[in-house]
Amino acid sequence: MSTEKAIIKTLGGKEITITEQTPIPCFRCGICCACFQAPLTRKDIDNIASALGISSSKCISRYALKVPIKEGYLLKKTKKGCIFLAWDADGKARCAIYPSRPKACREWIPSLAKPECREGLAKLKSEGQIMLLEELFSSQKDKQGLYSSLEKEPLL
Repeated sequence: MSTEKAIIKTLGGKEITITEQTPIPCFRCGICCACFQAPLTRKDIDNIASALGISSSKCISRYALKVPIKEGYLLKKTKKGCIFLAWDADGKARCAIYPSRPKACREWIPSLAKPECREGLAKLKSEGQIMLLEELFSSQKDKQGLYSSLEKEPLL
C-alpha cells in the first residue's frame, strides 16, 4: 500500500514532505463532513440519542440510513453533507454533536497528505499564494500544533 504525501514549501525555501501519519490541527473546512458518511456502531447511535435526549430507535429513524455494512447504519447526509454539519458565523465548519460524534469521526486524523485536507486548505487560499499561519488558525494551541507536526517531518 502506498502512503500519500504532500510537499509544502516554507518562506525560507525549505521543502517539507508531509506523510499521512503527520497529524495537523483541523482547518474546520468541512470537506470530510461533506464527502463522507460515517458508519454508526450501536454505541454511536446510543451516544447520539442520549446527547439529543431521544430514544435509539428515534435516532435511527431521523439520523441513520440502513445499509448492508458491518455496522448496519450510516449517518444520513443532506445536500451539503453530514446531517450534523453546521457552520459558524466566521464560515468555519463544526459538528452539531461534536462531544457525541461517531467513532469514525473521532478517529479521523487531519493531515496535509489527505486530499480532503488539501482541498480544505485550497478553499482558504489559492494555490501558489503565501498563506500566513494566522489565516489558518486563530488559537495559539492550533498554531503550535501545526509547528510541532512540521518539526517532526524530515526536510528534503
